[in-house]
Amino acid sequence: MLKEGTRRRSGGVVMVKCSGEPGVSRVGLVVSKSAGNAVTRNRIKRRLRHSLRAVQLKPGSDYVFIGSSQVADVPHPQLMGWLERALETPDV
Repeated sequence: MLKEGTRRRSGGVVMVKCSGEPGVSRVGLVVSKSAGNAVTRNRIKRRLRHSLRAVQLKPGSDYVFIGSSQVADVPHPQLMGWLERALETPDV
């Protein structure tokens, strides 16, 4: 999926989107070890998970969000802006 999908980077977030099975959209989160220790990586994943609950995802699409170390300390409104801009991709 990571090789086939449409990529979009916005701030410290990379979004990869591809078409999936009809129905609900699926989401995966990826944080590299280079982003920090386990506590920092888990914080990044928690912040992404929480922020993704507030955005509209297209049904029938699969998403992978790759978070960088910037996500751990950025203010919440800025993180939401990054996610919204990353999701402004043309349909797959």
